[in-house]
Amino acid sequence: MTAVLLALVCAVAYGVADFWGGLATRRASVLKVLPVIVISGIVMLLCFLPFLGADFSPAAVRAGLFAGFAGVFGYALVMYSLALGPMSVVAPITAVTASIIPFTVGIVRGDRLSLASSIGALIALISIVLVSRTTADATHPITRKAVIASLLAGVSVSGYLLGISGGPADSGIAPVLVARCVTGILFTLAALTQLKRLGTEQPNYKLAIASGSLDVWGGTGFMLATRHGALAMVSVISALYPALTVLLARVVLHERLERHQVIGLGGAGLAVVLLTLG
Repeated sequence: MTAVLLALVCAVAYGVADFWGGLATRRASVLKVLPVIVISGIVMLLCFLPFLGADFSPAAVRAGLFAGFAGVFGYALVMYSLALGPMSVVAPITAVTASIIPFTVGIVRGDRLSLASSIGALIALISIVLVSRTTADATHPITRKAVIASLLAGVSVSGYLLGISGGPADSGIAPVLVARCVTGILFTLAALTQLKRLGTEQPNYKLAIASGSLDVWGGTGFMLATRHGALAMVSVISALYPALTVLLARVVLHERLERHQVIGLGGAGLAVVLLTLG
């Protein structure tokens, strides 16, 4: 039950953080927002230290470095694949790939799911596709480059998740903190190199700080969940975070939900129940 609750914390944190981060970038370049998000996340992690501790052993540092670089590549590839479009195809490919790989790794390592959990995992994967898909740009042609980029984005995101969960069980939040520092350095350097091209528009700093502070709850929740339960189960529950983002967009921004997204939201809820019972 602890693993399920922590995986749900991860999904909720990532879903809300993505929503806030998206709003923060509406008026300014994403490179202006990312350093703020990352730095605020580091500050939040430092607040976790007295409670969760951190042992920066060589294994923990290696796990954090791997996760950090994978995360940077993942974010860059996500943005690139979404730019190539159509979003209705590339977003689900990335989301499902990012969840299937950790799920498969968990099964290979010996995770065994009950029948209820297995059905729940299948429903969760289908729900991710339904929730992530939109027909807003359905006329945009799909290209081989877009498919490859979205697949690589999913692989990189899964690399981040496997990295932060791959450190020693007694390392505390060291892997997440190291990963965050790596992404902070790289994103800040990227912003500095493009400083003249970023424009004069200022981002919504309050939302950026809120997004970054909550985002690390997602990474930390995923890492702790895998220490209490099966990686296969944790990976599919945490991957349901797009449902929270879509739901917030409906409630706060009054965006219209498409029928398949409503079905996906229902499926996400059912999947969580089945995985919990299993």
